[in-house]
Amino acid sequence: MKNKKWRNALSVVCLLLAVGVSMIDIKYNTNILILIALLYCIIIGILLFAEKDVKIESKKENDIILPIQLPLPYAIIDKQKKLLSYNTLFEEMIKGNQKSFRKLFPEYDIQKAKQLIHFKNKTFDVYTSCESDNRILCFAETTEYQNLEEIVKEQKTVVALLFLDNYEEVIESLEEIRLPILTAVIDGKLNAFASSMGGIIRKFEKDRYILLFSQKQLEGLKEKKFDILTQIREISVGEHIPVTISMGIGIEDKNLEAAMKNAKAAVALALGRGGDQVLIKEGEKYLFYGGKSGEMSHNTRIRARVKADALLEMIGETDNIFVMGHKNADLDCTGACIGVYAIAQTMGKQCHIVLDHVSAGIRRLHERLMEVEEYKDIFVTEQEVLSKVNENTLVVVVDTHRPIMTACPQLLEISKKIVVFDHHRKSTDFIDNAVLIYHEPYASSTCELITEMIQYFGEKIKLQPLQADALLAGITVDTKNFCAQTGAITFEAAAFLRRHGADSVRVRLLFQNDMEAYQAKASAVKDAKMIYKNMAFSVCPSNIENSILTAAMAADDLLNIIGVKASFVCCFLDNVVYISARSFGEINVQIIMEKLGGGGHMTISGAQLAHCTLEQAEQRLKEAIESYFKEEIK
Repeated sequence: MKNKKWRNALSVVCLLLAVGVSMIDIKYNTNILILIALLYCIIIGILLFAEKDVKIESKKENDIILPIQLPLPYAIIDKQKKLLSYNTLFEEMIKGNQKSFRKLFPEYDIQKAKQLIHFKNKTFDVYTSCESDNRILCFAETTEYQNLEEIVKEQKTVVALLFLDNYEEVIESLEEIRLPILTAVIDGKLNAFASSMGGIIRKFEKDRYILLFSQKQLEGLKEKKFDILTQIREISVGEHIPVTISMGIGIEDKNLEAAMKNAKAAVALALGRGGDQVLIKEGEKYLFYGGKSGEMSHNTRIRARVKADALLEMIGETDNIFVMGHKNADLDCTGACIGVYAIAQTMGKQCHIVLDHVSAGIRRLHERLMEVEEYKDIFVTEQEVLSKVNENTLVVVVDTHRPIMTACPQLLEISKKIVVFDHHRKSTDFIDNAVLIYHEPYASSTCELITEMIQYFGEKIKLQPLQADALLAGITVDTKNFCAQTGAITFEAAAFLRRHGADSVRVRLLFQNDMEAYQAKASAVKDAKMIYKNMAFSVCPSNIENSILTAAMAADDLLNIIGVKASFVCCFLDNVVYISARSFGEINVQIIMEKLGGGGHMTISGAQLAHCTLEQAEQRLKEAIESYFKEEIK
């Protein structure tokens, strides 16, 4: 800095000498002119030497030479983020602030070659280069660019598809004279909803709408938890069942076509999960809102007949059939497999059931099947089925729609013909390459769906009493003896099975437990504790043969205690904690279990926590419940 001042002073002297020379008459002052010229040369020499000195000194001090006129702020720091040197623009940027570099830029990472940092309401791209043990930083302000990028992001168009879940059922329950009023009220609320966001909405079918609005407005809807769901549900123009809507929102940076594709996938998944909810799909990521009401029972007579006809056609075109359910099969899963086997048997097709192992829950049914010669060879293992499958094999998946949950996931990768029958609320990782899907979350069980289809086959299929027992057992276990998740179709299916030889006493015998299992269930109920308001939690002993089923039964029994609105029972098996969750419907246990990676229904659900202790599982369950209630309050 001192050298710089000296150079400036000498430059001024030179300027004055030059002015003096210009004022001297050369003719009469030759000696003076020569003297001034010599002084001028001496000063120029001193200036050049001083400039050289400064450069050498700068190089010696920092071992770095930077361009003096660099039009961007730059600074030099060491590995400890100590500020060594900087230019004028950097000094102006920090406005003479004497704080350390570490305090001025706490978010700066010395390891990154380029990074975005924020400083005094501005943003900078910081480029870092290494020189010996020091770092050279160059700051390029991007505040305006970042602001424009944020504006573009906020104004990005979001595509939403909005479906009325139960339009047909609502108009059937409403007086004809009130139908125009209901339609006008629904349209009015949806138009007001779109207008409040500065968006546009258009009705393209009697129960379907397309909605366009901005990304910025979407953030506001998230904060309000999409209260439009409640507004529509509370519409009342007379005596009718509540109107519910499902909304699928698609976000995609590429173009509107890709956003519409995401919106279609989202609304399909929302309907598959029972409706009355909003799903947002951005890339491969899903966000769920709503879904707190129970599944609506739909009049699906036509749909069931169409699916039945399609299944018969596919069975007729195949060589052999493999039916499989989920791992650790239960009675609903096995009963549905037997139902599909009965259909294939009637059509003269070879059919086998893939079973990983015989769990205690299906042991009595399996023993009864093994007593009949016809059924001794129908069960195959995962290894056996992989050697028998070919391109023309038909694979029927029942009681699950998640590939990872099936008894043989590899089979889904090999086969080109896949059919799915399931009643669980749809998850994001569903089987997406199936050629036929009959997925109805309103149904009590998969056995109900299979029985419903068999009814449309008429005299083509004659169920044997044992087959009817298996189907009725599946319905009975999933409805908790016809107390949960039942509708008119459920009882009609049970009546159909009863007419085809099903016996309720024989079915009841399939549910009998041994003394050890009963004592374990009683122990779990006795040791239960309240963990959050009206929620009971317990642990089932793991030293019994079928602790998973026993835990589920204990969760059912806990609901018989006054004041318990939801129950959770865990058991530990093979380094995995299994959680069975039950409720009466006021608390949606399906949402709670989804937070733990599980799923199910509003009143019956479960989850599996791998590599987890019982204490850790209890803590994670409490956190999921806390999160559920926070969302409810909002």
